[in-house]
Amino acid sequence: MVAIARASSTAALRQTASASLPTLREGSKGAAVVSLQNKLKAAGFNPGAADGSFGSKTEAAVKAFQKSRGLAADGVVGPKTWGALNKPASSGGSGPTLKPGAKGEPVRALQNRLNALGFNAGAADGSFGPKTEAAVKAFQKSRGLTADGVVGPKTWDKLGIKVSGTPSTGGGGGKVVTGYVNGVPRNITVASIPNGKVLRSDAAAAFNRMHAAARAAGINITVNSGFRTMAEQQALYRAYQNGTGNLAAKPGYSNHQGGIATDLNVGSTSSSTYRWLAAHAKEYGFVRTVPSEPWHWEYRR
Repeated sequence: MVAIARASSTAALRQTASASLPTLREGSKGAAVVSLQNKLKAAGFNPGAADGSFGSKTEAAVKAFQKSRGLAADGVVGPKTWGALNKPASSGGSGPTLKPGAKGEPVRALQNRLNALGFNAGAADGSFGPKTEAAVKAFQKSRGLTADGVVGPKTWDKLGIKVSGTPSTGGGGGKVVTGYVNGVPRNITVASIPNGKVLRSDAAAAFNRMHAAARAAGINITVNSGFRTMAEQQALYRAYQNGTGNLAAKPGYSNHQGGIATDLNVGSTSSSTYRWLAAHAKEYGFVRTVPSEPWHWEYRR
């Protein structure tokens, strides 16, 4: 079931408040720059550390933000840029990450919206093919976005609709497999996530949204493990028992076999990847469940 709601109309900008904020540019320093850097991060642009120093990385993030909002991309933060930064996030849209090969109701909603805006996505058949991809790229280009044909958070925001639901994707998406929950076999549907792995479909959709948000913040999340078959879990358990492998759950009792657990390449708990997950993963339903394994995250929504 897919719910579609047109985003609420944007409230008038508070121009007086925006005008009272200082104009910032490369070389500026201070608390206002910290505020700017935090707002850029919240909007999905990476200005580097929020250290109060307006350097080249912050300037690049400002220019990318300005371009995405149809402003002059001059890297100078004046009233119009402050106003755009202070817009409520809810003024845009949201939905699952879609790319060529995806199928289902979220794709149909995308096609209907593109057609309504004058971009010919072809028949609204729920299948993301070449015509839909071309329409997405044309739309992205018209809105100052990277024209890569992938519908992620920034593209949904510009489309201005909110879509819920889980798409099927190519490369293993929508495949029914035998999973295990507390030792009991059951059929589950898995869908693709990055690095050639799969998770249970609802977990995969949430993970892909999280992955896209992290990438927009300059964080690359690499997946080492997702859903595991019985044979894969048995091999890991044997290695654990004979001392040649890491801790592994008894076959049939690993949450990897239920399609909700994933092992990520996070490095140490002081790494930028781990810190981003610790701050944001819960927003997407993922939590760390094994105290001794900072790389192990599970979908618990």
